[in-house]
Parts: sequence; C-alpha cells; structure tokens
Amino acid sequence: MSIKSRMTFGSRMTFGLLPMVLVGSISASSLEIYQDGTKYRTIPKDRFIGLSRGVRATCDGQALTLLPSAVCPPKQRLCAEANKLEELERSERALQLEGKTLDKMLSVAKPTQIDATGWIEAAAKIGAHQAELVDKIKQLGKAQRSAKQAFDKQAPTQDATIAKKKCTGELELTIPAGYIGAKLLYEADTSDPNAIAIKQFIALTNRSGIDIVAKEADIYARSYQVYLRPQLFSPWVAQILKPMKTKASRANYAKRTARKTESDDGVMFANADIASVGYFAQEAPVVAPEAKMGAVVQTGYKNYHVSGIELPSTGEEIKVKIADYKATAACELVSYPYRDSKVYRACSFIPQSPIEANQWRIQKNKRLVSDQAYGTYRDGKYLLNVEVDEMVLTTRTPIVKRDRSSGIFGGSIRKKDGYTLELTNLSDQNKEIKLIERIPTSTTDKIKSKLLSVSGATSHRLLKDGKLEIMVKLAPHAHQEIKVLFELSYDKATKVSY
Repeated sequence: MSIKSRMTFGSRMTFGLLPMVLVGSISASSLEIYQDGTKYRTIPKDRFIGLSRGVRATCDGQALTLLPSAVCPPKQRLCAEANKLEELERSERALQLEGKTLDKMLSVAKPTQIDATGWIEAAAKIGAHQAELVDKIKQLGKAQRSAKQAFDKQAPTQDATIAKKKCTGELELTIPAGYIGAKLLYEADTSDPNAIAIKQFIALTNRSGIDIVAKEADIYARSYQVYLRPQLFSPWVAQILKPMKTKASRANYAKRTARKTESDDGVMFANADIASVGYFAQEAPVVAPEAKMGAVVQTGYKNYHVSGIELPSTGEEIKVKIADYKATAACELVSYPYRDSKVYRACSFIPQSPIEANQWRIQKNKRLVSDQAYGTYRDGKYLLNVEVDEMVLTTRTPIVKRDRSSGIFGGSIRKKDGYTLELTNLSDQNKEIKLIERIPTSTTDKIKSKLLSVSGATSHRLLKDGKLEIMVKLAPHAHQEIKVLFELSYDKATKVSY
C-alpha cells in the first residue's frame, strides 16, 4: 500500500453493536487520537458529557467547567448500565441488612413460656429463611461482581459528568491517554513456502465513558503536547583551569546557576526537565465487533485518516483491515546456539509499505503458530521468525576448560578454547541449517583472537566482530557433531575474561 493509497470498507461491512443513545450531534464532529491523549469535537445536544474522568472541555475555544452530577440520565446507554449496577449493589446491601436484623431479633428474644413444638417449627422456618437469604446474597454478589467487571471495562467511573452550562457552539473534549487506544496489528500467513500473505489492521479501543460519533477521525503516532522552543547558540569556550573553589564559593555558584537565566532574545526560562510522554496502555484483546467506518487513507508514517467512525465506549477492540497483500519471501532454517537451542524458520521479504509495528500474529495452514512474534528491518529487508522447527535438536557444550592454557611462549600466553555443537534431525526430510555462532573478539591489540578450525560442517565463514556462520546439511534422522576451536594470545601479566 503506497502512502496515498485508499481503501473503502464501509460498503461491505455492517455495524454489529447493540442499540445505543450517543452523546452529541454528528452535524460537525471530529476525532484526533494521539499518543498522549485524544481530542473530540462535536455539537452537543445537552450538558451531559459522559461517565468520564480527567476530561477537560472548551466551548468555542473558551474553557468550560465540568461538574460531577448526582443524576445520570437513564436514556444514556452507560447511565442505564450504571443504574443497573447500583440497583444490584442496593439489593445486596438490603439482604445483608435483613440477615443482620433477623440475627439481632433472635438474640434479644426472651419467651416467657416454652412451647417445644412451636419452637421447633419456628426454628425450621427461621433456618430455611436464613439459608434462603444466604443463597440470595451469594447470587446477588456474583451478579454484582460480574456487572462491575463488565462496566469497568467500558468506563472509568459510575459518576456522571456534566457541563456547568450548555455549550451552543463547538464542544472540544480533551480525553487523557489510556482511555482511547489506537494500535497497528499485523498478521502473516506462511502456508506458501515462497511467499508471505500479509494483513494490516488498525485496532481502536474506547473506555473513556464517552460514546463517540465523528464524521472525520485522524490517528497520529505522536504527542500533541510537544515541547518546542527556539534553539539558541552557545559558544564552546576553552579556558584556563582555575584552582578548586572553596565550599562557600561553590555554594554561591550553585545558587546563581539555579536561578532563572535570560536567553539571548530576552525570554526568561527555567532549568527544568521535560517529562516524557508514554504510549497508550495496552488493552487485553477481546472479540472484535464489526466496525462502521468510511474510507481509510494513510496520510503519513503511522498517520491515518478515517472518513466517518462510530466508537462507543465499550472497552472492546474494534479491528479494521487496511492492507492485504502477498510478498515474495526467502526463508531458511537458522539457529543461534550460543543464545538458545531453538531452530527458527526465518523469512525475509520486501513489504509493499513500511512496517509500522513489529509485533505479529503468525498463522500457517489455518493454524495459529504465534501471536507474540517480533520482526525487524535488516539489510533493506524485513526479517521475521515465523516458526520453530521442533524436529531439529541442537546442543552446545565446551570442549576445553577455560582455565587450561596451551602454553607460555616468551612473555605471551596462547590459550586454546572451543565448543561442540550437536545437531539431530528427527524428521523424514533433509534439513539445511545456518548456525550463527561466534568466537571472542577484542577491541585492543593486547589481546588477539584467532579461529583455529571448524570440523564437521558443510561450510563456514568468519565475519566481522567474531561472527561465525556455519552451514550444515542433515539427512533424515541424522546426527551431526561440529567442533569449533579458537585461540587467544595475550601478555602473561594480563588477566583476560570472555
């Protein structure tokens, strides 16, 4: 997909969410999602904002005070759910109080005459009622906890927020980060041995407590609170080193430098660190409902424009596909025995558009391989480990103890060391595996490293920084042993570790 490519999904998709009453009118509405918050602009119908927390508001550019409300309009979808949750909580409290009152009445009862038969019948009835109360309290408790869990996923609070006065113009809401999330998702299907089928999605999540309907939406991979100021030149001064200051003069100097200083253009500024802004909190994935969206246009790197969007505050992830293509791939079996014993099927390819998020979901022959795969760019191509080959076993063991020296020659030590790699092919197929290994390397001329031999391999080559590539061909059910020997030489007075 090119930077200016365009795909329309609304014509083929239906909106599968429950009926709801949404806040505001869509006559003039827009949504901007940033890494550090969200801007939502709309023309409101009334003073109700939502069941939100930490939201700031302006009306036609002027600050608008938001207040908590004791009344939540039942016509609002989230208010209806909050009212049901409060009713469950009230019912549970009422039953608990009923049980406590019954226990208190029984504890203070003092009959003047004892009727054994009557007491037995009364005890049976009271016991049955108490058991019924306990069961009802348990059932209401389970229902209340389930409803609370479902509600907390949709909104941060059960308390309604309203505007101090009705906004008759454009209402702009600034929603804190973490309540409306946007992320890119990638899926790869590796069923074809010579190609990778790639799908790219945008996933949106809203748990702000504000149902959103917008005619235009923009998603940015940047913050809107960007610290900007002119950069001023400061000379690089070489000066004569003066004697160390006394304690008193150092204290005075520290006080002077801590004060505000004046820049070259007369602007006063304080020496303060700028707080870094984090990314969206990652939400746990849930079943994605179908979305109602218009045209999606990629306007830049990790920037997207959507013409028309409905984003209710349900806490559920809405996933929309924005790219679907196949890329020719070159795949090979690769293992890094010095890191771990796994053998990976690594594929490299050139994507049609820049890969903007490195976490992938991998499928093969309609079977999930991994939803925690990570890729990276390397040498102009994108590299992705698509699966682990469980039919090849590798082990790595040292063959020479590190504290054994091969000898002292004059004032130098020549120390041999190495390791053994063992590979076993458990399958009925031929396997060709690239092993990425290493020998010690040094940044000083006082320590010299040398590869002595690699035995048992099909081929090998020593690259920069001690990187060693070893190619091995394994017949079905074959076992292969590879020995790597290297030598370190250094002055006998030098202590070396590696």
